[in-house]
Amino acid sequence: MVTKLDDTLKRYTSISAVIDMLCRKELALLDPQSWDDRNDRYFMALYKEYARAKGLYAACFTQVAETYHHWRVFGGAADGACVEFRRAAFERHIAGNPDIRAEEVKYFYIKDAESIPKTKPDRLPFMKRKGFEPEAEYRLIATSGAEQAPALALPIDLRLIRQVFINPWLPESIYKSLKSVMSGIGGASHIKISRSGLIDSQRWKNAGNRIAGKPKVGRPVLPVKKKTAPKTRARKKSARKRR
Repeated sequence: MVTKLDDTLKRYTSISAVIDMLCRKELALLDPQSWDDRNDRYFMALYKEYARAKGLYAACFTQVAETYHHWRVFGGAADGACVEFRRAAFERHIAGNPDIRAEEVKYFYIKDAESIPKTKPDRLPFMKRKGFEPEAEYRLIATSGAEQAPALALPIDLRLIRQVFINPWLPESIYKSLKSVMSGIGGASHIKISRSGLIDSQRWKNAGNRIAGKPKVGRPVLPVKKKTAPKTRARKKSARKRR
């Protein structure tokens, strides 16, 4: 049983997609037919036909704390980032739009899915197999009367975003440069930018040091070489000799 976070939705995506989101102040909803899960793609196609929509788009979030699975599968490892939204504010933002639905995904064994009544095709976008349950997905879908495109932009207020996490594989120096760039985007100064320590946490390592009876250590930092002051006395003596 997964523990869901309070008032939090997390979207794992690429660093470039996060920068685009902050600059444009838009959340990109994608064509589900680009997804890896072919069962999910098929259910979304069935729903699109049922809804008589020409275009169907979606954005997927998780309701749980970071996992290695989320970073590797949805974050793309060293290219990944995670955007943390304020759930209540986000749901107020999309409320009242008849073309948008947002719900928690429900997970089923095949035998249970086979017993769902035929009168419930509106549930199709929010059904997945039991093996995906640890993802604890929250899904937003949008229908459109225009022909299908690769993506649909949903305007957002950046105040809906609480924090952005950068993947733990990105080197520290690049992370610091990226943090400076993101913080400098107009309207994003309130967003906390941090780097995940999931696979490289000094605090976790020190817990191991304590168990093993070793001293606590800090984060390794290269020593800064001090500049030596010029030898002014020697210069003065040589100047006197020339006189």
